[in-house]
Amino acid sequence: MKTFLTRWGFISGATLLIAGCATAPVKPQSVSLPGIDEEFELETHSEEEPSSRWAQRFGDETLNDLIAEALEANIGLEAAEANARAVEAAARISGSLRYPGVSLGLNSARQQSRFSFLNFQEIETESHSLTLGSQWEVDLWGRLRKSHASGLANLEAAQADVAALKLSIAGQVAKSWFNVLEADQQWRLGMDSSASLERKLASLERRYERGLVTSLDLRLTRAQAASSRAIAQQRKTILNSSKRALEILLGRYPSASRESEQALPQIDENVPSGLPSSLVARRPDLYAAERRLAASLAQSDAAGRNWLPQLNLTGSTGTTSDQLKDLLDTDFSIWSLAGDIATNLFAAGRLQAERDQAKALAEVQLAQYRSAALGAFQEVENALASESDLAQLTEDTALAAYENQKAEDLAWDQYERGLIDITSLLDAQRRSDESASQLISIQNQRLQNRIDLHLALGGDFE
Repeated sequence: MKTFLTRWGFISGATLLIAGCATAPVKPQSVSLPGIDEEFELETHSEEEPSSRWAQRFGDETLNDLIAEALEANIGLEAAEANARAVEAAARISGSLRYPGVSLGLNSARQQSRFSFLNFQEIETESHSLTLGSQWEVDLWGRLRKSHASGLANLEAAQADVAALKLSIAGQVAKSWFNVLEADQQWRLGMDSSASLERKLASLERRYERGLVTSLDLRLTRAQAASSRAIAQQRKTILNSSKRALEILLGRYPSASRESEQALPQIDENVPSGLPSSLVARRPDLYAAERRLAASLAQSDAAGRNWLPQLNLTGSTGTTSDQLKDLLDTDFSIWSLAGDIATNLFAAGRLQAERDQAKALAEVQLAQYRSAALGAFQEVENALASESDLAQLTEDTALAAYENQKAEDLAWDQYERGLIDITSLLDAQRRSDESASQLISIQNQRLQNRIDLHLALGGDFE
């Protein structure tokens, strides 16, 4: 028994030495993309860039709190994290195949036999055995190592999926919060406009009673006041819907009870010029796509080695006796040591089909990776182009809103002095309300586009 224990210890030590060599991580893949001079290569993903750091640029503390709350309570994020844990377990399983398996067994049996040459006498036998066994597939060609590398790459992809979802959740919360603020400002604008028309209507009714204005003026003003109240009510409905959408993202009951009495933040910081492509390369969704490509390539390599011979070592040691009490007695020790080499000579094309399948799946992942990379650059270019357009549009709309407001004040003064008719006054107020509403919408559009830019870049500008 001591001899076998020595042999078994030597084999196990050699196994751990060989299998214990860390599986070299599959390096990020680089691909050629049209319009880019150098090959696009991803940086190793890390958590140094928090998913919500970019949101601090808006200077809205409420937004930062909402994002933190959503990241704690989002149900989809919990599912993604659970999936990452499952993939991690699968990677550990694939890694365990590179090490020897050790088992301990206890077997007891009793048997009765009849022998005719002994006048059919019954003979009972009893046997007991205690064995410690080991089995190991020697990874001669690196097939198991490649399979483990594929599992590790899939784990990195799942972890990147979690990071990508966190970034997406932060973006969704920011967009939803700004939609709430826009809806709130639109509703308050509608209420102010309705109140202004009600004051004008009260003045016209007093003047009508004194015969100073016609019934047409009064009825046109009543109609516009009613229309203004309807618009305010519609905006109230939109505000409540926006609040409920935000509350769902926060994991709250959609009661539309969120307070929103603050203005949309102003964008005072311009986008830095000459943003490097390395900012796009840190996007976690791109890193996840690249890691899945790396996993497919490693799995393809593993499948390509299935046809090579496999070397398996097995060994066992223990005791056997017809008395249970003797199982711990070394005088009854037994041991065995065996090795076998086997290879497939004919499998009806299964091995070739497995290699073809793995190769095709790797080509699918490569195409998806290239498509994701090009899509990322498209998102960046669209956001950058819209950035300058929306900045100019905001400036022009703000000027139009200012001038229409002044025109409304002037129109009311001129109407009271009889210089213009009621239609000119009501038209001036309608234009003032529309331009003010348009300005609020464009301010939100610019905020939404800035969020899209941060998402496209994978985080902050730095």
